[in-house]
Amino acid sequence: MSFNCWDAINIVNFIGISIINVNFAVSKHENKFLNMENKNSGKSIVIVLAVLLVAAIGYALYANGQHAEIQAELETEKTAIQTELTSMIAQYDAKLVENTSLTDELTAARADIISYRDSLSSERKTNYKLIRRYKNKVYKLQQQNKELFAQLEALSLENTKLNGELVVANETIVTQTAANDELISENKDLTSKVAIAAVLTGDDLTAVSMKKLGSGALKETNRYKKTTTVQISMIIDANEIAASGEKQVYFVIKDASGTVVASKGTFNAGGTEVSYSDVATVNYQNKETDVLFDVAVEKGTLSKGTYTVAAYLDANVLGTTTFTLKESFLGIF
Repeated sequence: MSFNCWDAINIVNFIGISIINVNFAVSKHENKFLNMENKNSGKSIVIVLAVLLVAAIGYALYANGQHAEIQAELETEKTAIQTELTSMIAQYDAKLVENTSLTDELTAARADIISYRDSLSSERKTNYKLIRRYKNKVYKLQQQNKELFAQLEALSLENTKLNGELVVANETIVTQTAANDELISENKDLTSKVAIAAVLTGDDLTAVSMKKLGSGALKETNRYKKTTTVQISMIIDANEIAASGEKQVYFVIKDASGTVVASKGTFNAGGTEVSYSDVATVNYQNKETDVLFDVAVEKGTLSKGTYTVAAYLDANVLGTTTFTLKESFLGIF
């Protein structure tokens, strides 16, 4: 609308000047035209011009009112567009908090909306053409929003699905881990039981002091001065779980003071080095196995008293026993 208050004022001025000119013309020629008809004609012209003036003023006031009303509506439209743009910015802010893979696209779109809003706010004159232009921009932005938000919704649904699958996978892993831990515990327990069951045991360990005759044969004696051999016998029990093959059986003979008799070295028994009197190699085939072994001692090195004998296999004690040596009777027997 191009008609405004200044246009109305100009019309009023023009009509006023016209009336003044007509009155001046009527007065100038009034003396020349003395007849009543001419006077009435001049007055009629003045009346017509006055009516035109009133009509022009009324139209000017009406047009100005219409212009103000339209301008108010345009300002309302402008405010509505600014509000819509601000609302769209808030929507983008909420989506950006989610920190998705479309963050860059959302940030760029948000910057465009802020630019449009600020540009509209800086416009001094509001007219129909301006409002139409920004409405078109808002429509395009709304379409762009729908596309971006649709992509976000699809991503959100996919993430929800993946998270659900991840939860199920984690639950499966936890369940499987618990089952594995239980199996490991059972295996350890079973291994421990097998290890315990695989330990070889022995029975009927005996030790007899012997003297060597001139023929080379051995004869039992309980006289310490005559003793040259300690004959040890025992049984290694059958065990189907234990490993078969050659086994080292260590014999440890100690006198009453705890000193190892006829020590020939040491072996490891559970982290401890133990001196032994002799060692026998036994071929074990998981069956009950008899062991008979002679431990040679130097004649005259023993003394009277009680001696202890222990047999070790794989660092485990198979059994213990004792024998006693006495003084010779009258130094002869």
